[in-house]
Amino acid sequence: MGNDGKKLRKQGKERIKGMPSAVGVAILIYIGLFFLAGAWVVIKRFPKETPEPFVRINPPPTIPLNPPPLPMNVDKEVSPEHQAPIVSDTEELDLIEAVDLQPGNPGKMLADNLDPVDSIKDLVGDTNSTRIWPPKSIGNDLEGVYYDFKRARSGNYTGAGQDTYREAVRNFLKSDWNTTTLSRFYRAPDKRYTVCMMLPTTSSSTAPIAFGEDPGSGTFWMVHFKGEIVYPEDITFRFWGVGDEFLVVRLDKKIVFADVWPSNWDEIVGSLWRTNDPQSKRYLLGHDTTMGVGDWVTLKGGEPVDMEIAVGDNGGLAALMLLVEVKGVEYERNRQGGPILPVFKTAELSHDLIDLIYVDLAPNEACLTNGPVFNDYALKEK
Repeated sequence: MGNDGKKLRKQGKERIKGMPSAVGVAILIYIGLFFLAGAWVVIKRFPKETPEPFVRINPPPTIPLNPPPLPMNVDKEVSPEHQAPIVSDTEELDLIEAVDLQPGNPGKMLADNLDPVDSIKDLVGDTNSTRIWPPKSIGNDLEGVYYDFKRARSGNYTGAGQDTYREAVRNFLKSDWNTTTLSRFYRAPDKRYTVCMMLPTTSSSTAPIAFGEDPGSGTFWMVHFKGEIVYPEDITFRFWGVGDEFLVVRLDKKIVFADVWPSNWDEIVGSLWRTNDPQSKRYLLGHDTTMGVGDWVTLKGGEPVDMEIAVGDNGGLAALMLLVEVKGVEYERNRQGGPILPVFKTAELSHDLIDLIYVDLAPNEACLTNGPVFNDYALKEK
């Protein structure tokens, strides 16, 4: 028992003594396998990128300093009358009103540094008023002269405002329409002509533009028209119309019609003329404007009569329209119940002029094709 026990104990010691060597080898083997596996994963997950082949990039083409013109479509010609305008009506009206609203003296912005005619053409081009009030006479029209009450006779802006303008107009009317009362104010060098007084609601700047003046001068102005009217036979008639701010007519040196923006009547016309006709200021014509009614007058057949019209405005919107009612003639009525009267005219209106007026004229408020023509060549009204 004793020897056997010693033998067994010796064998156990030998096993225990050899254990560390075997275990160390196994651990080294496992560590090696672990690193091999990790390297394999890294290689599979992040493969080595193959460089792209070299591509030669050509330099951009040289742009010539004077390139040839682009090819144009010349198969179809466009006539001037069908070409699109440089400035649309809406843009034109926005631009004119924007100039009107400039602070300080109206028109000062352009007057100091620019030639008025050039500035007008550059800013707004043509307007309807330049064709309704053209620069050439046809012989049986009214001749107009433009006055600007913000400017001295020399053309310099004085800073004068509404009070000066209305006082000057009233003094002119009270003086038997003596133009010497206007001598201290600016007078445009060029005259304009018209065969009718039909300028529907528009910007006040259209008047100075028509006379070749600065569009910024669209406040505190007046135009004085003069001429003769005649009818081939006896005729009795009266004027209807609107004046924003004012429109006054006299025949043979007597006022027979006046219309003024209601709140400003006393400052311009006052007691110089009034009407008691119950139809006056009853029917609309234009923008929230009611027509005034004039006195009945009679012309002898073939006898010319002097006629003068004074029109003007203080800025913003303007409306200057003059119609005729012939006594004894029945006229069609519009939905207001008012008569659809013909426009006053000294010649038949061209189709172009009719189209221009109808652009801004409310439907069924006036007629441009019928009615008397006040000249020696007019046909009798049927």
